[in-house]
Amino acid sequence: MKNLLLSLRKNDLDEVVFANRNKSYGAYVLRNEYSNQLTKALFLGVAIFASLSSFPLIISAFQTKPEITDLVPIGPMILDNVDIPDRPQAQSNIEVPQIKTVANPEVTPVREIRINKPLPTKKDFEGAAVGTETKAGTETILAVAPPISVGPPSATYHQPVSPPAPAEDPDKLINQNEADVAADFKGGINTFREKVAQGFDTSSVDQTGMVSATINFVVEKDGSISNIKITGTNSDFNQEAERTIKSIKTKWTPAQLKGKAVRSSFRMPISMRIE
Repeated sequence: MKNLLLSLRKNDLDEVVFANRNKSYGAYVLRNEYSNQLTKALFLGVAIFASLSSFPLIISAFQTKPEITDLVPIGPMILDNVDIPDRPQAQSNIEVPQIKTVANPEVTPVREIRINKPLPTKKDFEGAAVGTETKAGTETILAVAPPISVGPPSATYHQPVSPPAPAEDPDKLINQNEADVAADFKGGINTFREKVAQGFDTSSVDQTGMVSATINFVVEKDGSISNIKITGTNSDFNQEAERTIKSIKTKWTPAQLKGKAVRSSFRMPISMRIE
């Protein structure tokens, strides 16, 4: 490798590239003359640039500079025979109209009030301006400020107040289906039916076979029953059923609505076979 580098330095690289080749080929000639042409182009470019740079200096050397003459100072201009219009003089003899005035009464705050000047009357103030003394003259018209017009009162928003809720009737009667907890007999409704059947006197009914009726009554807040009504086709059966129900002394558990005991209506059908 070292011998190859020494040989490249000693011999031209073009000789190595074009070894055993046709050196009359145009590329070989161009590569040999490239360095010479590059040097010539460099010197030519520098010469052209130097000539172009010195061209303005050569032109300015041949131009003639204008001579500057002495400057003559110009003084202020004097104008003769110029008519200056006179300024209008202020008119001093202007007649000021005498107007009617009235003196403003002055009262000195002392222990004993003393008025040095007589107080002006209402007539003195008519058509007069306030001044330091009261004197006659032309009456004046004082400008009076127009009255302040007040518009209609602004509407004030009042939040609508809902009407108070009507008080609940403590004796209101509700249906047993409307209650939160329906009324109930101690032991259940079947126990109540058994008591009605045990106390019922069938001998008072002048009919045999199946007899039916509907029992309606009100369970009060204390558990007692009232307003007993029996509806059926046999009047004897109806009367005996009403008597039997009134004879039962066991109280009911009243219905509950919103945690309070209320009056509630109760309806129960009844049927018996009479032989």
